Amino acid sequence: MKNRNILFIAKQKWPHIGGVERHIEGIANRLQGTDNKVTTVSEEDIKPPHTKILGLLYIWYWLFKNRHLIATSDVVHIHDVFIWYIPFRFIFPKKKVYITFHGWEGKWPLPMWAILNKRVANFLCNGSIAVGIYIEKWYGIKATYTTYGGVDIRCMIKDVRKTKKTIVFLGRQDNDTGIKEFKEWLLKQEVKYSVKYITNSLYPEKYLKTAEYCVPSGYLSYLEAKSFGCKILTFPNNPLKIDYWKEIQNINKIPTWSEVADIYIKLWQNN
Repeated sequence: MKNRNILFIAKQKWPHIGGVERHIEGIANRLQGTDNKVTTVSEEDIKPPHTKILGLLYIWYWLFKNRHLIATSDVVHIHDVFIWYIPFRFIFPKKKVYITFHGWEGKWPLPMWAILNKRVANFLCNGSIAVGIYIEKWYGIKATYTTYGGVDIRCMIKDVRKTKKTIVFLGRQDNDTGIKEFKEWLLKQEVKYSVKYITNSLYPEKYLKTAEYCVPSGYLSYLEAKSFGCKILTFPNNPLKIDYWKEIQNINKIPTWSEVADIYIKLWQNN
C-alpha cells in the first residue's frame, strides 16, 4: 500500500511517553517508509480545555474547522478516542474509518460506560484491531485483528550482560499495573534486589540491557524487556489482568513494528 494519506486520531502522540504513543510512532515510521503520508492529530494539536464536556465540544469544533484533514484522507484510523469522531461518522458516512482498542480503563470492575463505548465504536467502524485478546472477552466485541505491539529490530539483542539481582519496574506506577503487589512481594523476599523504577524514559533500553528482571506495566514494556533477555515478573490484581498477562506469555515470537504495520495495511485493504 503506497501513496496514501493516513490520518491517525489519538489523545496523545510521541514524544509524550506512553504505550499508545509508542505504538502509533512505531507503525507511523514504517508506513511513511512506504511513501505514505501519515498525520497524527492529538490534544497537542487541538489544545482543548481540560474539562470533560467543554473539552469534548471544543475537540468536535476543532475537527469540524479542520475537516479537510478527514475529507482528504484515504484512511482514518482512531486510537481509542472514538467519541472524538462520532459526529464525523455521519458527516462523512462513506468515509471508511477504523479503530485500535489499546487497553482498558484501569478500573475494576469494568464500568458499563467503558464496555458500551467499545461496543459502539466497534459497530460503527469498518474494522478494528484489539491490543490483546482479553479485550474481546471482557468487552464483548469481536475485533478484525489482534496484536500486542512490537519492538524495533535494533532492540532484538541476544548478547547482553545481566547484573544479578537487579529489577526494573518499567512504565506507569498506577494501581492497575500491580505496583502495590510488587512492593509487597519485594518485602517478603529473603534476597536483596536492586530495584529501579523507570516511568518517564523515552529510551529505556539502557536499563533493560543490564537488568536481570523486569516488571512491565503493559504489553510494550513486556515485549521490550523480553527482547533484551530480561526475566519477566507480573503481578495481576484482578481477573482481567490475569488474562492480560497469561495470553502474552504464550506468544512464541516477538513481533517487529514492521510486522504490526502489516496488520494495519491488511485491515485497510480487506475491510
